[in-house]
Amino acid sequence: MIKLIVAMDQNQLIGKKDSVNGMPWQNKEELKHFRNTTLHHTILMGSTTYNAIGKPLPDRKTIVISFEMFEDDHEEVEVTTDLKEVLSRFKYSKEVLFICGGASIYKQCLPYCDELLISRMKGNYTGETYFPSFDALGFKCVEVMPHESFNVEIYRKD
Repeated sequence: MIKLIVAMDQNQLIGKKDSVNGMPWQNKEELKHFRNTTLHHTILMGSTTYNAIGKPLPDRKTIVISFEMFEDDHEEVEVTTDLKEVLSRFKYSKEVLFICGGASIYKQCLPYCDELLISRMKGNYTGETYFPSFDALGFKCVEVMPHESFNVEIYRKD
């Protein structure tokens, strides 16, 4: 099963280059949600997102997609250039793969996702990286879980 997890504002902003963590906000509540959701699962991200985090996240297997020379000597990190192979490996598996960014990886993976978990941050922020449109892909919001500083919107395909 393939799930996509992302935090965005009301305008689908997801990234800011000059920030500490690559995100337009610093929000401990949303980071805790991300941690609790992805813990003990496999996460997939591009090399830019991985480098912004700076290390493998504990208690998760990490797959890094990189089309340039990229090496990581952590045993819980798999580096590959073959995104379609990874997606096909998880598409009909009971094991959950969480797509974690960045924008290019999100765009490439959206058609393969079974579920989107969107943390919709309250307020508007500044930045330059936006989540791609997914309106034409048949996703419908099936649940909204309110939190103090954001709402989790869960989307599934019809």
